[in-house]
Amino acid sequence: MQVLQVLLVEDHTDSRAVLNTLLNRCGCRTVTAKTFKEACTRLDEMRFDILIADLGLPDGDGLDLLQYARTNQSLKTIALTARSSEEERNRGVEAGFDYYLTKPVDFNALREALRN
Repeated sequence: MQVLQVLLVEDHTDSRAVLNTLLNRCGCRTVTAKTFKEACTRLDEMRFDILIADLGLPDGDGLDLLQYARTNQSLKTIALTARSSEEERNRGVEAGFDYYLTKPVDFNALREALRN
């Protein structure tokens, strides 16, 4: 099975650490970023199979990050947010995210998204 290169963008330190551990247990190679700017730098430096992005970043929006990522790479995308309303979900899907996961993240849902 191919090892997936994942860019995980999450500004909350504990959430980023837990998700990084879970992704590594799934066999992913994970690079992390905590800001929009840092994520853009990582996207310019490396190729990724998957972008997992928090929608609410301190210096930008996950939707803008999605657009930036898609201009430079062909990758799958997973939105990560505490916003669980149907309106927010539709906004993320309409923006082009392949998957939309709410926090706290269900490990099985994350694993399923990675498989697909």
